[in-house]
Amino acid sequence: MPVPVKDVMRLLCSISDRKKMRVPVQPSDKRGRLAVTGALIGTFLGGPPGLIIGGIFGGLLGAGMKDEPFKPVHQILLQLSQDLRQKLFDKVKAVIWNLDWMDSVELMDLVMRSEQLQRQLVDVLVEFIKTQLKTDVQFDV
Repeated sequence: MPVPVKDVMRLLCSISDRKKMRVPVQPSDKRGRLAVTGALIGTFLGGPPGLIIGGIFGGLLGAGMKDEPFKPVHQILLQLSQDLRQKLFDKVKAVIWNLDWMDSVELMDLVMRSEQLQRQLVDVLVEFIKTQLKTDVQFDV
């Protein structure tokens, strides 16, 4: 029975949430940009004193921003390009191909009740993330 790619992605998102899978994220340089932008705007509006005030204000805004060092795998899956989704789908198909199911709901139920199937799909997902996205996967406890 053919299953749409979006349903397989939904299944993988459910499994990754259940297993609390996450990937490290590169820290952004938004904080520094805010400080520089604040200093520039302050300079234009208030001259040299505005440079100091704008830099302080931009720095405080940047300091208040919270960068998460990790991102849940389900967010990564939702942001994949169509080409990468298809590659992942093809790998998942090898695991679910021999299962006896009629529709996507039944497939999801079958997988979510089987720890072995979940483990196989997690292994596929981890390998895909390591090879295609060049990053590691961590599991929260």
